[in-house]
Amino acid sequence: MAEVVLPHNEEAEKAVLGALLTDSDAAAVVLASLVEDNFFSEKNKLVFKAGLEISNQQSIIDPTTMTAELKNMKIFEDVGGADYLMELVQSCINPDNIDHYIKIVKDQAVLRNYLLRMKSFEDAYAQGGIDDIGAFIQQSTAELTQIAAGRTIGEFKPASEIAEAVSKQIAMASNQGNKSLIGVDTGYTRLNKFTHGWQKGDLIVLAARPSVGKTAFAINLAFNAANHEKKPVAFFSCEMDGGQIMRRLISSESMVNSEHIQTGDLRGPEMAKIASAVDNLKKTTLYFDDTANPRLGDLLAKTRKLKSAHPDLCLIVIDYLNLISPEGKYSSRQEEVSLVTRSLKQLARDLKVPVIALAQLNRNVEQNEGQVPMLSNLKESGSIEQDADIVILMYRTDYQQAIGLKGKEKPDHSPYVQNLTDHVKEVKAAGQDKNGISVVNFSIAKNRNGRIGNFVLMFSKNFSRFDNPQPGFEQKAAAANGITFSPDEE
Repeated sequence: MAEVVLPHNEEAEKAVLGALLTDSDAAAVVLASLVEDNFFSEKNKLVFKAGLEISNQQSIIDPTTMTAELKNMKIFEDVGGADYLMELVQSCINPDNIDHYIKIVKDQAVLRNYLLRMKSFEDAYAQGGIDDIGAFIQQSTAELTQIAAGRTIGEFKPASEIAEAVSKQIAMASNQGNKSLIGVDTGYTRLNKFTHGWQKGDLIVLAARPSVGKTAFAINLAFNAANHEKKPVAFFSCEMDGGQIMRRLISSESMVNSEHIQTGDLRGPEMAKIASAVDNLKKTTLYFDDTANPRLGDLLAKTRKLKSAHPDLCLIVIDYLNLISPEGKYSSRQEEVSLVTRSLKQLARDLKVPVIALAQLNRNVEQNEGQVPMLSNLKESGSIEQDADIVILMYRTDYQQAIGLKGKEKPDHSPYVQNLTDHVKEVKAAGQDKNGISVVNFSIAKNRNGRIGNFVLMFSKNFSRFDNPQPGFEQKAAAANGITFSPDEE
């Protein structure tokens, strides 16, 4: 079998070195953009190395100084002597085109290194196998990604170019029917007002204490995105299996009590409602992974594979990030969580897809006034707050009271929230609540590209379903207390 020649472009290498020898401006660009290993030919590596030495001596690079330096390094004959230097000079291209040839040399070097690294992984497997597949995948993916990143030559972008791109984005937004929605539809009016939809590349952290309803909300968000956008959505469930998730979705979509679905005690037209809901769910492109306590490397690899198969992937939901374990050993759980959040943020940016990651709040929230959560209550790592573009905190007063946390209400509850809560209490007291309704408070505590604030949704616990409050319901609650909504609250 003939030996495979690694990727390279000899003519581009010679053109770059010719410019190095004949034009001082081009020489500065070459030396700043490339390194010795970017060259394939050993002779070209030596010439470039000599050029670096001449530059470090603050001398001009030309055929005369190059000859002297190569002789001083005792490699003049190794590179081919005066004949090869003359060949390089004759290969010189227009210095104005130097960036093009530098890019060719750099791209070939990246591809060369990429193939060599892949071969090293194959050799490592052949010699001793793989003890920890997850660790192997994470390490290999990270190394290959780092090599691929070397392809980019950092350059300034002129304001005119950026302004043109932004103006096109503005024009596209102005042509949309919903002027406030420029990302993936959350399915909730007030949440869309704060976020303008989930944005590509954003890491969104949804945090709450256990049993408040964050998994149910995440399921609703995933379905809303898949249903409204008609695009694929990935859902990683780290502690519930796919069947449990699907039962919740069926209950939410059919409005059939989840307990009836669980036990099979179905009444009247409930089977027909379930069949209709299943048909609707079949039309979505929701993808589930229910691996318990997944490895970070596995999760990243699966997501990239799904994105490759479905380039229009519009949302990734992870329930939840505190259960993800990175490969390797770390001195603390905080370090592990920091790596997880950085990796998820990088994943969102690389794939240009919003990532929603659920997180736990620590018990210190119980000491807060009214048990209202704050950013400082994020469990295990301050990096969650740092890496996230949006942090949404959830809490339910009825749940807090049910477990004996009877702290006073937060004094700055808006009339909108307080009166809606009071009205739900009246409905429950009158025995008119058949759906297990709770008012769930949401605090957008961080929003890197928008405003922070509060909103509420109605949580029907019997259906694992979140809904916008009905306008009439809100208005009735407000009118009973002499409250008039501001334009923003309408």
